[in-house]
Amino acid sequence: MVKEREMVTIQLDPESELAKALAGVDTKPIVLVSNGRRFVVSHDPFDPVDDYDPEAFRTALRAAAGTFTPEEGERLKQDIYRWREEGTRPVVGPRYLPESD
Repeated sequence: MVKEREMVTIQLDPESELAKALAGVDTKPIVLVSNGRRFVVSHDPFDPVDDYDPEAFRTALRAAAGTFTPEEGERLKQDIYRWREEGTRPVVGPRYLPESD
């Protein structure tokens, strides 16, 4: 069983009908229907592959190097670990909960 906070990733064959349909969509969500159930699939706006420029990334890393003190770096790492444990948002939101009588 999938934990509540885990996201399920399904790898698609690039030649499949679904993969080809997804490739043709830019930012609009897609509705998939399976056995009468509707699923909304949207493009991940934070997909690093879209605009990834390795040299620009290296340049940014070099420019940022040394901007934190060691203490600030440790505090930031601890905050990141804590934030990961706390999570960023619930997987199940109010719009997915069954309506009450």
